[in-house]
Amino acid sequence: MKNIVLFLIILTSALSACQDSFLELTDPTKIPTDKLFTSVSNVTAAVNGVYSQLAPVYNNSYFVFGEMASDNAYEPVSANARYFFTIFGVEENNPNLQTMWTDSYRCISRANIVLEKAGQVAMDTTLKSRYLGEMKFIRALNYFNLVRIWGAVPLVTQNLSDDYQQAYEFGRSSVDQVYAQIEKDLTEAAQVLPVSYPAADLGRATRTAAKGLLGKVYITQKKYQLAAETFGELVEGAPTAGNLAKVHGLVSTSFEDVFSTSNEMNKEILFAVRYISGGLGVGSGFASNFLPTYSGTDIIKAGLSGGPVVRQDLVNAFPEGDRRKAVSVGYYTKGNSASTSDYYTRKYIVNGAPFARNDGDNDWIVLRYADVLLLYAEALNETDKSTEALPYVNMVRARAGLTALTGLNQSALSLAIENERRLELSYEGHRWFDLVRTGRLLTVMNAFYQKYKAIPSTAQNPNNGLFVNSGGSQVQVQPFQVLFPLPLAERQYNPKLTQNEGY
Repeated sequence: MKNIVLFLIILTSALSACQDSFLELTDPTKIPTDKLFTSVSNVTAAVNGVYSQLAPVYNNSYFVFGEMASDNAYEPVSANARYFFTIFGVEENNPNLQTMWTDSYRCISRANIVLEKAGQVAMDTTLKSRYLGEMKFIRALNYFNLVRIWGAVPLVTQNLSDDYQQAYEFGRSSVDQVYAQIEKDLTEAAQVLPVSYPAADLGRATRTAAKGLLGKVYITQKKYQLAAETFGELVEGAPTAGNLAKVHGLVSTSFEDVFSTSNEMNKEILFAVRYISGGLGVGSGFASNFLPTYSGTDIIKAGLSGGPVVRQDLVNAFPEGDRRKAVSVGYYTKGNSASTSDYYTRKYIVNGAPFARNDGDNDWIVLRYADVLLLYAEALNETDKSTEALPYVNMVRARAGLTALTGLNQSALSLAIENERRLELSYEGHRWFDLVRTGRLLTVMNAFYQKYKAIPSTAQNPNNGLFVNSGGSQVQVQPFQVLFPLPLAERQYNPKLTQNEGY
């Protein structure tokens, strides 16, 4: 789908106004939506514009929640707002909260517009159903992110662009209501989305993507039997496997090829947010942002802004012989000093590092087959089927060059899956969400802060104790911090929005 990016840039500016509030408000300088939806080509352009709005969601903020609030990453610059995710000191005025909220609701708003307006355009019914399914998938994906970050959030499923004042009538819908809508959207999307697309449309939501995300929604709600059945549809040999189980599989060549820019949308990828380099303003920033700030152009020739740095604890977690380590982490030192030595991730610079800052060709992989296999194993294990679950964990380990695990009981396998997901999916935005989902966030993170509270930083082990704790005091994660505070500006715009407990 990268060949339509230039068109997306033009369309995106026409679809909506950029406001600080979660809703797209009416702007007289923009083309009215009722004038846009007059032909099939208009609908196609509008659908593509909604996809384009996923780009800032993942480019700007998603990784801050998924990685930097975990034991995988930290922000070395204490003046940066991301630093407070590192030390669980996020307050309601943190700009990363507002960015994630605004980008996500902007995408939802655009999807809602298409869902309402496209139905009024005369066009092929199969194509129309597919487009509506794509919009429901994208809306569900955004709400899944929102509900996991904030819990109860405003649930908006209608087009409010013609009467923006309605936005201030929305309070927070319950978590159950939000999940019910997500399940509904994904179930309906899976019924109409195709299994695959021609090359020009790679990156659009598919039936397997909808099923995979639905399984993830089920397991997050602890609906383990439903999760196992849904994931099983995508896994060969599973009791519920069908035609969808032949679509995806592990990349068999090397772990590096999963992320290669010359191998994008490979068989392992169920869904990815797509970016393109070339000075168009729609490149990804992952390669340049996930590097030590002082490395200059030593690692990539692009110049960089720097950001989340890999923690030593993650580096130490890779066992001897794990093929994923060389791809997942690199090490950089300047002058053999602890203050200029850090680990970084290499997942976004393999085979195609950008030559301009924030202009990478790297896609953000939202869901891939190894993720599905490990979640399937988790769902089976939680339904007392640890024996059946273990082979799926070992499939992932085998590609990594590791020996098979044997003889694990349910509790031991649960911890093994947690560790395998950390190693397999590091810096892909899963770690914090995994720990919250399994109820292990407080246990793991507080043990982490305790472990490293007095260990000094050295050039060989650069980021153990230097930025783990805040101001010399050991960080202690509190139960209320499994959710983040709602952005201050949103509650100022809309007094009906209450704040999460503890903030």
